[in-house]
Amino acid sequence: MSSIRHALITGGSRGIGLSIAHHLARNSYRITLISRTRSALETAVSSLPLISPENAFGRAANLNHAYIEGDVSLSQFWENLNSETGDGGVEKGTVDLLVNCAGISQNSLLVRTQPSVIENVVATNLTSVMLAVRALIKAKKFRSKDAGIGSPSVINLASLLAIKGGRGAVAYSASKAGVLGLTRALAAECGPMGLRVNAIVPGYVETDMTKGFSPAAREEITKHIPLKRFGTCDEIAQAALFLATNEYANNCVINLDGGLSAI
Repeated sequence: MSSIRHALITGGSRGIGLSIAHHLARNSYRITLISRTRSALETAVSSLPLISPENAFGRAANLNHAYIEGDVSLSQFWENLNSETGDGGVEKGTVDLLVNCAGISQNSLLVRTQPSVIENVVATNLTSVMLAVRALIKAKKFRSKDAGIGSPSVINLASLLAIKGGRGAVAYSASKAGVLGLTRALAAECGPMGLRVNAIVPGYVETDMTKGFSPAAREEITKHIPLKRFGTCDEIAQAALFLATNEYANNCVINLDGGLSAI
């Protein structure tokens, strides 16, 4: 039987999502990236390491990485993904791992934040996760735990602001706190069917989002982090690989914030 596993990664065209894709691809995962921008997806997929043919043990297998363009916050997107034919179709019983990494930030006081922005943040960061898991379970897209290559799982990306809060990020903090509540509920609900659900809680990580911080802001943040630096996308990806492969990890929440949540 082939050892090749299949991972769907939302928000996978850059940053943490793309780093997770690279780590998984180097460990015999076929990757399907999901994002809104086709050009970014094409570039991201082309950067992924090829899966070694010998890892398929001679069994015919689709070793090509792929991408699906779309808005994960829309229920229609997931309905299309469940189609057995046409663009974006995902076959039944072929998904070993779903990584919910799609997310958008918000930086404004609540009273100055437009309702449309609040709705978009919650829809992208939280509702999309519920829609994704619901759709894949309902359409039996997850591979059976009896397939011989380990149990399927879901990894949700939350945020330090889900547990610590942050001025000017009410919608974002609330959406990410919801991701943790969702993870706990799904771990209890889906565990008996052999689907593991876990979460990663990153702190400040070197991404396109944090590159926009002013030097003064970075200095102020860094002085409060016990390890005195931001994390890297690769460090988050290492945790994702652990959660994907550890068969007893269910409702496992990993904080990766350099100790900032302890302050």
